[in-house]
Amino acid sequence: MRQILFLTFGFLAIAGLSACSIYRVDVQQGNVVTQKDLNQIHKGMNKEQVRAILGSPLLEDPWHPDQWIYSYSNKPAYGTTTVRNVILHFGKDGELESISGDVISDDGQGAPR
Repeated sequence: MRQILFLTFGFLAIAGLSACSIYRVDVQQGNVVTQKDLNQIHKGMNKEQVRAILGSPLLEDPWHPDQWIYSYSNKPAYGTTTVRNVILHFGKDGELESISGDVISDDGQGAPR
């Protein structure tokens, strides 16, 4: 009886300690768009030029074909998830008209361009 009790408590102790060693990883998804990349983009660029700098957009809405959405999320192993969205609006002629979303202006004020 004493051996069974000893084995039971030993097993519970090992099981409890093994749960403390769970390895967690950072999870990054989407397009990484840096401020350096955004500074290279300007009005009047066509879609091919923008794609050469930023890559293909994560989302191309079929109801808004002139809008590209670059979305990025980062969930650290221990911490809160951050999400960044950059939306490019193209005109009917295929040239870039505006950028919105999580964008810092060239003057560093933090206002969208």
